[in-house]
Amino acid sequence: MTANYDIAVIGAGFAGLACARRAAQRGLSVVVLERKTEPGERIHTTGILVREAWEEWAAPSALVRRISRVRVYTPSHRFVELNGDRYFFMATDTARLMRHLVKETRRSGAEVRFGERFQGVGPPGNGPPGNGPSGNGLPENGLSLRDSGVACRFLVGADGARSRVAESFGLDCNRRLLKGVEWEFEPLSSAGDCLHCFIDSKYAPGYIGWVVPGVAATQVGLAVHRHRRADMPGFIRRIDPLFGLSGKRVLEKRGGVIPIGGLLRNFHGDDVVLIGDSAGMVSPLTAGGIHNAYRFGRLAGDAVTDYLESGGPHPGQVIRRAYTRPRWKHAARWGYDHLPVARALDAGLVTWGMFRRLAGAVFFDRMR
Repeated sequence: MTANYDIAVIGAGFAGLACARRAAQRGLSVVVLERKTEPGERIHTTGILVREAWEEWAAPSALVRRISRVRVYTPSHRFVELNGDRYFFMATDTARLMRHLVKETRRSGAEVRFGERFQGVGPPGNGPPGNGPSGNGLPENGLSLRDSGVACRFLVGADGARSRVAESFGLDCNRRLLKGVEWEFEPLSSAGDCLHCFIDSKYAPGYIGWVVPGVAATQVGLAVHRHRRADMPGFIRRIDPLFGLSGKRVLEKRGGVIPIGGLLRNFHGDDVVLIGDSAGMVSPLTAGGIHNAYRFGRLAGDAVTDYLESGGPHPGQVIRRAYTRPRWKHAARWGYDHLPVARALDAGLVTWGMFRRLAGAVFFDRMR
């Protein structure tokens, strides 16, 4: 038996849930298919919300911890401290946050199914027969999803940096990736209330290391070029004099990939659009993607609704017009990848005033 929906969203992450929630609020029938067996399973993100993300979709106070200061360290552990005045970050209990977002999405009227992997479109006989392009078994008024009993008028791919939706529809895939690894330690008072970021080309080639005083845990992580090894034991030994991590209990370990190439050129087709990490909607500098996931997930929900219900422009066109691509960020990313930034800092080739300005602009460009 095939169930018919206006929209099927693949992936119950930040972007997919924001899209599904908005489309359901607008009155469409929406189903979300997620391969994980439950919300919050196998988290792959640090889960830090910038202020704009918090304002986009606030979470209960028990799930977050406000952070207003940032320390950015050179390899010798000299640092500048940034205070954004009214700007802030929110560390999150990400697993519980995802469960909360799923509840709110369901409350909006969307159906969210777990343990359902996207298997592609077709074959014939999987849904109502029709005259889809290339004879690929599409139902008459949309798409039939293989082995799911779902037919839809429009498909949204929000299934991560290595999107099966993108592969299935011949859309662009993310090629420029960072590899992130994070260990959660028992809470440490030594981390204070700062977000600690480490520029260190030995342990964090391509990005940074970090220590986050989170919710009921201290998060310690590295992001590196995808072909480099993330030496977490070495990094922990390196920063142990600052935080006293040795002997502390590790509660959880996780990892994942982060796209840093920017919005993909070919991220949508006739009845499909990619959003979130699937579409490369991640800052090439900060590697932050939750705010874009919320913002463009909601925008996609509106755009798909307008497209289906009133003949509005294709959602991909709406998203492309709204998505800015600051050239300076990509130029700065090139410089960080190819120039000896860390060595220049410790050699005094970059003044502290310049370092402070660079840190504020490169890592936390929203701060003014």
